[in-house]
Amino acid sequence: MSSHWNYRIIAKKLSVEVQYGIHEVHYENNIPIGYTENPITSLSFSSDIEDPVESLKWQLDAMRLACDKPILDDANFPNEYLTYLRKKKLNQIEEYLK
Repeated sequence: MSSHWNYRIIAKKLSVEVQYGIHEVHYENNIPIGYTENPITSLSFSSDIEDPVESLKWQLDAMRLACDKPILDDANFPNEYLTYLRKKKLNQIEEYLK
């Protein structure tokens, strides 16, 4: 069983708004199985790393890659947030046609 993680944007629907944050998403056999409860708010590095600046650059690059991937839906994890948007749009169209 192989496991890994990366950063992904996750959409969390609040009362009226949607909050977007970058979270660590964990995978087993390339299937998302979980993510951090809170979005990443700061960068850090281990003191045993030779070059902390390079470590921070790597983290920033990994976060940037998250912006190129589909947004995940917190309420329907690990499905994409677009599923929610499509349903919302279909509901709006249905209401309009009534």
